[in-house]
Amino acid sequence: MKKIIVIFILSSLTLFSQTYNDVYKLGQQNIDYDARTLSLGNSTIGSLGNFSSALINPAGIGTIRRDIFSISFNSNTFNNNTTFFGNLSEDKRTSANINAISLVMPLDVKKGNVVFAFGYNQVRDFNSTIKFDGFNNSNTSLIQTLTAAGNEIPFELYLSNPVKDSNDNTLFYETLINGKLNQNGETFEEGEINNWVISTAFQAGKNLYLGATINFIGGNYLNNRRYTEKDASYLYQGFLDPGDAQTEDFEWFTIKDIVDWDLSGWDARLGFLYYPNKNFSIGGTVKFPTFYTVKEKYLVDGESYFKNYIFEKDFPEQNLEYEIVTPMEFSGGFSATLPFFSLNAAVTYTDYTQMEFDNVSDNDELNEQNKIIKDIFTSTLKLNFGAEFSLPSPVLKLRGGFIYLPSPYKEDDSSFDKKFVTAGVGLPLSKSLLFDFAFIHGWWQNVGDNYDYNVSRTYQEIKTNKFVFSFSYVF
Repeated sequence: MKKIIVIFILSSLTLFSQTYNDVYKLGQQNIDYDARTLSLGNSTIGSLGNFSSALINPAGIGTIRRDIFSISFNSNTFNNNTTFFGNLSEDKRTSANINAISLVMPLDVKKGNVVFAFGYNQVRDFNSTIKFDGFNNSNTSLIQTLTAAGNEIPFELYLSNPVKDSNDNTLFYETLINGKLNQNGETFEEGEINNWVISTAFQAGKNLYLGATINFIGGNYLNNRRYTEKDASYLYQGFLDPGDAQTEDFEWFTIKDIVDWDLSGWDARLGFLYYPNKNFSIGGTVKFPTFYTVKEKYLVDGESYFKNYIFEKDFPEQNLEYEIVTPMEFSGGFSATLPFFSLNAAVTYTDYTQMEFDNVSDNDELNEQNKIIKDIFTSTLKLNFGAEFSLPSPVLKLRGGFIYLPSPYKEDDSSFDKKFVTAGVGLPLSKSLLFDFAFIHGWWQNVGDNYDYNVSRTYQEIKTNKFVFSFSYVF
């Protein structure tokens, strides 16, 4: 089951190398928009536009007839209940920020409608966390896995010893550690992907609108991890290196690493919106691949504790640069309007086998990751639903929605699919000032291996809550 996210990926010198999970981290679909759109489950591909239409269906902004300035704020909470060898650990992480600022401007034309939109939108929040602690009764450990891989970290921390031939050449490394250790760790992620948006739409015919958007992307991502193995049963009281008294009575080993990304890129989207009649509309879009440039900084350090000595090692910082391309997306949807009530629905097709590390013809490791992507990923259909009920007095709009985001890993069952229920309200504060509020609750499961396959696994129950507040001023 290659879906498992391995916390520590091994290479000959470090703990980390680029994998298919990094590609998916950037390739998964966005859900963060303004309050009105989110409260309707992001289902507005076939309905009247606002600034978020530039990111969902740019043709929608062609229906706007007045200048609109908007700003949105959000607050996000990520909860992770993790089971590790029967022990439950709970952890929570929060974030808050301005997630959108925009200006939509219709032009004064003699016939039809031409509209431009400019703005900023945070489309991804990487905020997450995990914490675990438990006794692993198996004869495995990260120390053993690193040693078997020829990694230098255990040797530098006096946890492994070289085996040499008659000419004093190192053949391999070995360690006297043989599992039965308490294992604990924590990881937090933070960062965001931001879109700087330029969008335009025009009325191409009777009841037909066409639109296009180009996004200039910036962002950052930080993964900060700590992992510890401790001899809680006092099994290793002798010398890990029989020839070195400093290695008497192993107590514990800790490794910390930081992955720091600086992100840049761009993508584009085309869309149409058509009204067969005043109560029904349909829309469709094509989102072209997103091209990312990732500038990565990687830091790792380790510590080992013995009875009378502590060994510490800071490894040299590594700086890398590589490119990732995410898949195209094809979307369609409709909106049906009745007196006081409207219903929206949308579907998005994405073939995740098409995402990849780009320009890697001379890199065997990344070429292998691209082959794995085609082997373990599949295509998905994302579903979005939303409904709005308008009260005539007081003037108030009540909204609700649902987002179903399937996991793209072939072997995942439905428990790994992300589900979100949404709710919100919209009301005018004055003739020109509009207020929208949204609440989004999401839930899914995840699993992760600290090393190897299913020998040190975390089982995660994840829940998220997001509040979004949007204000729009109509000129």
